[in-house]
Amino acid sequence: MSESRRLTEKDCFEYFRKYKTPPHVIAHCEAVSKTAVRIAEELNRHGYDLDIGLIRYAGLIHDVARLQEHHEQVAADMLEADGFYDEAAIVRVHMFYKFGDISQISETDLVCLGDRLVREDEYVGLDKRVDYLIHKKGENPERTRHLLAAREMTRGYMDQIEAVIGRTVDSLFRPPLDYLLKQVEKPARYIGNEVNVVVKDPAETELRFAFAFPDMYEIGMSYMGLQIIYNLVNKMEKICCERVFAPAPDMEALMRRENYPLFTLETKTPCREMDLLGFTLQYEMSFTNILNMLELSEIPLRSDERSERDPLVIAGGPCAFNPEPLADFIDLFLIGDGEEALPEFLELIRVCRKQGLSREETLKRAAGLSGVYVPSFYEPVYDASGVVLEYKKKWYGAPDRVRKAIVSDLNHAEYPVNNIVPLIETVHDRAVVETFRGCTRGCRFCQAGMIYRPVRERNRENILRIAAEQLKRTGHDELALMSLSTSDYSDFEGLAMELTEYCRERNVSLSLPSLRLDSFSFQVLEEIQKYKKSGLTFAPEAGTQRLRDVINKGITEEDIYSAVEQAIELGWRHVKLYFMIGLPSETDADLDGIAEIAKNIINIHKRSGRGGRFNVTVSISNFVPKAHTPFQWFPQNSTEEFKRKHDYLTERLRIKGVTYNYHDDAVSTCEAVFARGDRRCGQLLLNAHRAGCRFDGWSEYFDRDKWNELLQNWEVDYRFYTERERSCDEVFPWDVIDSGVTKDFLLRENRKAEQAMTTADCRSGCSGCGVNQYTYCSQEGSHV
Repeated sequence: MSESRRLTEKDCFEYFRKYKTPPHVIAHCEAVSKTAVRIAEELNRHGYDLDIGLIRYAGLIHDVARLQEHHEQVAADMLEADGFYDEAAIVRVHMFYKFGDISQISETDLVCLGDRLVREDEYVGLDKRVDYLIHKKGENPERTRHLLAAREMTRGYMDQIEAVIGRTVDSLFRPPLDYLLKQVEKPARYIGNEVNVVVKDPAETELRFAFAFPDMYEIGMSYMGLQIIYNLVNKMEKICCERVFAPAPDMEALMRRENYPLFTLETKTPCREMDLLGFTLQYEMSFTNILNMLELSEIPLRSDERSERDPLVIAGGPCAFNPEPLADFIDLFLIGDGEEALPEFLELIRVCRKQGLSREETLKRAAGLSGVYVPSFYEPVYDASGVVLEYKKKWYGAPDRVRKAIVSDLNHAEYPVNNIVPLIETVHDRAVVETFRGCTRGCRFCQAGMIYRPVRERNRENILRIAAEQLKRTGHDELALMSLSTSDYSDFEGLAMELTEYCRERNVSLSLPSLRLDSFSFQVLEEIQKYKKSGLTFAPEAGTQRLRDVINKGITEEDIYSAVEQAIELGWRHVKLYFMIGLPSETDADLDGIAEIAKNIINIHKRSGRGGRFNVTVSISNFVPKAHTPFQWFPQNSTEEFKRKHDYLTERLRIKGVTYNYHDDAVSTCEAVFARGDRRCGQLLLNAHRAGCRFDGWSEYFDRDKWNELLQNWEVDYRFYTERERSCDEVFPWDVIDSGVTKDFLLRENRKAEQAMTTADCRSGCSGCGVNQYTYCSQEGSHV
């Protein structure tokens, strides 16, 4: 054998000319060469001694004879004949090479690995490369099995490399994050490093949880639930919580162009490398963002397509009380309060991982915990019309119904004081203290008022302590009290007066949202207006007393006008009124009542003689029937009927001093589909994702025409979910979830609504909702 020669770049291009190698094949060879060299250089930095020149030119020449049959043999024979023995040996085996142990790593391994990570002329990573080959010439079951087996073998070898270099192979080929951030509108959305952020060393944690908010940073960082969970989890040993948000369109475009996966803010770890990815479900129109974030994370969208290597995808929040529209995409739902249930669940997952249990075994163990719903353990059965007949259990150990997790005592529940302070302005940039959870009022349209029962209060001393600590540790200049009805707190006046004095002394603004017209403390209002004036917001919800009785709102026009009169006397010049249209039994007379209330408030101001500018804003939302409410049986108005009512009100609210705005009717139709949808809605959601729908809760991003086309082309008539009245004995998709409130109680309230009969506040006596079967209800009859 003659002495071995070494290829040069010049040699390679002479061979390309000789074999008439097409430009696209040359481009592929160049990409494979660069990929293999980059991995080899990283290994050499960790103590290996790989021949970079051999890898570079063997990779560059490997497909030179691509147009010929058995091209690897033709090229190898050619190289051997010309004395390029080492390169020939690599080229000869590259098509069917099997990787061994990294202790025996060679230049051949690197070239063959590079070839399996490049699609055409770009690095795409193993999964995308294999997926491309599977579909390149039409799916063939035998070829697919072979490719998937090769993928697993290659993945195992990559695991060994990644253990050596301390990072993923994919990360070697991403541009620096700074490269992306310099091109986006608000880079602070993605950098982390805020005040009070917690960054744990991944090497010292056994379970890594990514809390995902399916909207932009400014929205997610205003959500107090994020702060609660972040604080809760990061206090646990061996477990960390990191944050991830939906990237804005400019950032998403760059991430897709650069193949940059979605990452956590704290350590910039790709979401697919975390152990769990947990979404909070606050609003149905964020569902498309969930699929988009999964895709950007390079995690299979459907749960049944995920492997042992993928993170568990979990979800919780109010929309989880009807989990079925997302059942195809979420591995596990956590239903109810998270302060106790989430740590217990995470600790179980940590133990399961340590024991090496499979996903299936882990999910089975988790299903035994309170509030855990695993959709894959249930199969819905439908009748010919599409109505659910029953839910069949696919695993005998799954509970018949999943009862929500309940925190009985908020005073012993974790609540953060070291809140993360955003680097950019968010929707609500302030300290927040939850005074109580739940509501005793019983508004029949309100899902939160039903699923968060019973009312549980924090004591006054605890609230004052948390408020003082949050303000001290965050530097915020505004404090807000959070609950469904702030002024229903049992010692509201005393608490508010003390906080008012505390905030005034420190030049801190105090915000008291969700005030009830019939329980408004004007002494507190007067104290606040001494150092801060803003608009007042009231929520009559309906324009006539009859309809307010239907919805069990529990306030009268006298309550409304009396409160407004006193507010005007105290100097307020802007009143905002919230109403809802499309409520059950609504007529145009009820719409006329909305205009009448607005006009009367304007006249009250005129009669007051106070003069000056005065404005009333009427804000209209569209009624969307929700699961676990007395109105879950009622139909929703059609999109066309909502539009008619909006136009009707536009004419009647042409009143000087009145501003009128309303929600998009088409958005409400889409929201209603998912609010009371079943598993078949998963296909609609997938279609919407493929059509490019995202940020559908934003008016500037919601595409009315696109959604109309999706609904019209869907195999299911969407009106089945929106405009159909349900029978009293119908099985609902969400009946598998036990909210604590019985279906019998909801049906009784439904029947009372039909007769415009009211139900007293729980504090006046137990109304029999059923939640006290599971936990103590402290407010039951508290006013008797």
